[in-house]
Amino acid sequence: MESWETGWEVGFPAANADELLLALVVRDLVHGASFDVEAVEDGTELALDFLAGDELQDQTYQLLLSAEIAGTENREMVQAFTEQMLEDLVSEAEHLFAQREDLGSRSSADLVFKSVPEDQERWDLVAPDWLAPDGAEVPFGFRSFDVQSGEVWPANEVLDAHGRVVLVPAGDEILVFGIPAPEGWGEEAGEDNGLPIQPEG
Repeated sequence: MESWETGWEVGFPAANADELLLALVVRDLVHGASFDVEAVEDGTELALDFLAGDELQDQTYQLLLSAEIAGTENREMVQAFTEQMLEDLVSEAEHLFAQREDLGSRSSADLVFKSVPEDQERWDLVAPDWLAPDGAEVPFGFRSFDVQSGEVWPANEVLDAHGRVVLVPAGDEILVFGIPAPEGWGEEAGEDNGLPIQPEG
């Protein structure tokens, strides 16, 4: 079966911690998501596997979205599906965001980010890629540690108590929020959020 790839940069506002938290929840929802899609018109079938990274540009969070696709190359079909998927994801992220729990904060100067071996990775810890040290696997191959004690922060016990724990950089601090684990999404289409989707290449 034919295999091909495509990608997008999706801009989210990130002028404050709440906006950045929402964008990070969207990234967590889409990273690793897989779909089998069939076109109503002609029965074309595609299998889509999504990966997501990110970067911060001024006050805009850039979601770097890529898809590996098995099936006949049909970019219009993939574009339409991806736009609808992102609308659904934003709606789900807003639902999870509304249930957020403030878990505290630490000064960035008190923390150091280090690579961790695979058996210490936590898929339920969400942190922006730009916090990762050089050479670390993203998004799960690094953690934050207390500079003085060397202890991991937030502690594994904190992660165990929440569906997801999200690290949000805010000025000279790192804020921490707990949100429920996603229960699935896509049953209801979200409203048009007007996200700028820019195909790459």
